[in-house]
Amino acid sequence: MRLRGRAETADDVPLVVLTRGGLVEGVHRGRLVVCDASGAILEAAGDPEFPVYLRSSAKPFQAMPLVLSGAADALGLGEEELAVACASHNGEQEHLAAVRSLLRKAGLTEEALQSGVHPPLHAPVAEELARSGERPRPLHGNCSGKHAGMLAVCAHQGWDTGSYRELTHPLQRWVLEIVARMCGVERENIPVPRDGCGVPTFAVPLRGLAAGFARLATGRELPDRLAEASLRIREAMRSRPFMVAGTGRLDTALMQKTELVVKSGAEAVFAAGSPEGWGVALKISDGASRAVRPAAVAALGRLGAGVPGERGLSEVRNLHGEPVGRLIPLV
Repeated sequence: MRLRGRAETADDVPLVVLTRGGLVEGVHRGRLVVCDASGAILEAAGDPEFPVYLRSSAKPFQAMPLVLSGAADALGLGEEELAVACASHNGEQEHLAAVRSLLRKAGLTEEALQSGVHPPLHAPVAEELARSGERPRPLHGNCSGKHAGMLAVCAHQGWDTGSYRELTHPLQRWVLEIVARMCGVERENIPVPRDGCGVPTFAVPLRGLAAGFARLATGRELPDRLAEASLRIREAMRSRPFMVAGTGRLDTALMQKTELVVKSGAEAVFAAGSPEGWGVALKISDGASRAVRPAAVAALGRLGAGVPGERGLSEVRNLHGEPVGRLIPLV
């Protein structure tokens, strides 16, 4: 097996530095690209052609079969349920209620979920669950909405719900086709290993992810039905940004304060699309999530989609709550 890790880091650039006491203590390298819906590169830092795993930034694409199959209309799904199908949610009560509702409308229970188990992402919720003596279940995991959406499509189509995670399942073959079309990549050229929650994930050039979010935000350069599904998913995410992430999360905050559609992913992947017709994609090479916010906010500010009062600087505090350093974007 030929590993490409060294090639990946050869063409990245410093994106964020950590300073302490006036010295640079750490450097986060990575890649960033801005594209229009045609895939044309508008600006780039680092190599925009090297593949990146989409991880959870693919969730809006993975939710599109809910609309394309007719399941969303047939089951009477609302915007909360469509948004949570795109979510990496905190496990707050609103998120759990939407996942349960999605499953119930599909005639399923949470026992059908195969999304794996971890404590809720929101620390107060995880602490409350632990105090109650209740163990985390798949429902509490950040991907339960995505899996509930996949199960709802299977139930609507009459497909097997026990094997929905497998790449050979008709749902996952359909999702792969959607990802390929949204990102402008031939299906045969997309590596498809498993994600953390057990369903396939996808590697495409960073440029493809940026173009995919430009298309998600506008419906441009897509066949009519896929364009309609993209805009419906976009509207659900933007109308219910809390459902996509939750309290204290970057994706929710950006969609509350801007006109963007936003979705981050594990290992420090970030993507956003603007109704003006551009998409931006970011990958921090070392996978450090702390570098995503400063790099993303700074890039969005340059593109005219900045968050009022934010320049991308992030304060670092010690165990006593004292400010001891800053994360500073460079690009």
